[in-house]
Amino acid sequence: MIKYARRQTNMFEKIIANLPYNPSLIKDLGFYVRRIRQEESIRRLGLVFIILAFFVQFFAVLSPPTPSVAASTNDMINGGFSSKTELVADCQANIKDYRAIITYYGLNCGELGAGQNVSLVSTSYSKRLFSMGWNPQGQVNPISKKPTDEQPVKIPGLSSPLYWRYLWSWDTGSYSTYQAVKVKSSLTGRTFFILYACGNLVSIGIPSPYTPPTPTHTPPPTTITPTPTYTPPPTTITPTPTYTPPPTTTIVPCAYDSSIAASSALCKPCENSLSSTDTLACIQYSKTAADNTQGIADANGKTANAGDKLTYTLAAYNSGKATVSNFVMQDDLSYILDYATIVSDDNGSLNSNNIISWPATNISPSASETHTIVVTVKNPIPQTPPSSSDPAYFDHIMTNVYGNTININLPSSPIAVVASATTSLPNTGPGSSLIMAAVVIVIAGYFFARSRLLALEGGIAIETNNGGSL
Repeated sequence: MIKYARRQTNMFEKIIANLPYNPSLIKDLGFYVRRIRQEESIRRLGLVFIILAFFVQFFAVLSPPTPSVAASTNDMINGGFSSKTELVADCQANIKDYRAIITYYGLNCGELGAGQNVSLVSTSYSKRLFSMGWNPQGQVNPISKKPTDEQPVKIPGLSSPLYWRYLWSWDTGSYSTYQAVKVKSSLTGRTFFILYACGNLVSIGIPSPYTPPTPTHTPPPTTITPTPTYTPPPTTITPTPTYTPPPTTTIVPCAYDSSIAASSALCKPCENSLSSTDTLACIQYSKTAADNTQGIADANGKTANAGDKLTYTLAAYNSGKATVSNFVMQDDLSYILDYATIVSDDNGSLNSNNIISWPATNISPSASETHTIVVTVKNPIPQTPPSSSDPAYFDHIMTNVYGNTININLPSSPIAVVASATTSLPNTGPGSSLIMAAVVIVIAGYFFARSRLLALEGGIAIETNNGGSL
């Protein structure tokens, strides 16, 4: 364009310079001016469209787009949040029990709004950052192959547990950087981070729940009661009481070990129990998976194909000495149902968070409770790109944790491989885009003004040399 404009200017200057010596060039100049005016109209139209595109880009900056990938069920706030105002609103609405969760750790919704926006590196604080999420990953992250040190936490009032694990266990590289809100609890003084992409809570080390202080007893005010006048009691003869021996103390033996008392701290149904009533700690969980279509008895670590029928078997074994009453078996199927549909579930009940559960039952000592789930891999296999907030969401691995971890791989198409590999884009943020649009407008405006100027000068030259007519 610049070379064309230079040639155009040179041609115009030559015609104007030779016009006094060669009047016949007036026809060429007239043709040239008409072309310039046509070009001016086209450039005016182009400038209008460029300005309109600039305003579209400007309003796009004011209303940024939201991610097109569906939110992961691991997110504590589905799809995350875009501002602290939105975070506070979601907290106050108690979305996915968010307010109840942060209250358990001594935070409140108002403190989130007063937090500080920061860039959080996953390996900061000597790699002691733990993130909380809804879905279990197991002791080894299936994507990064890094240890998670995953630890469940059961918050009172919530039907399902949440899980703490190393933030850096998600890193496929040396580290990751997250945009977060840094907040400090006014009750505990502990610092937390809230990730913009998913709303998940991040802590330096696994935090302890907040325990309100026990209120101190304030004695009532002391009042002085006047001393009553002494009145001697009437003289009576009291018979001598008969002797009653004290009751004999009976030691109740422990139900699990008769050599110790039931009140002893050693009286427990199993080694993992914290007290004599903690029977749930005696349950040992396990899970197996089989690919019925391919005839693979142990499908863990294997690759399933589209349309394959898989059978998952869950088992809960009571290793203790007491019956576990009202035991509810439940399992999170989120990463399975990304790629499969349920064929049969042994009369289980699936909720909106993809958690399946069965009616409460009693498990006697040395007995087991088992349930089976049969699923069919979707055909075609979904090629949805992985979520930015949860890399395990649509990662072509059907991960499930129930005591042990089951990973069943799925084949991915070239499109999915490219989508997974393209984790970052060139830095073309709103500021860069607006600057580039402004530069284009300036350039387009320059060529439009130049065309007008050449047309004007050409018209003057024609009027001067042709008696005022074109």
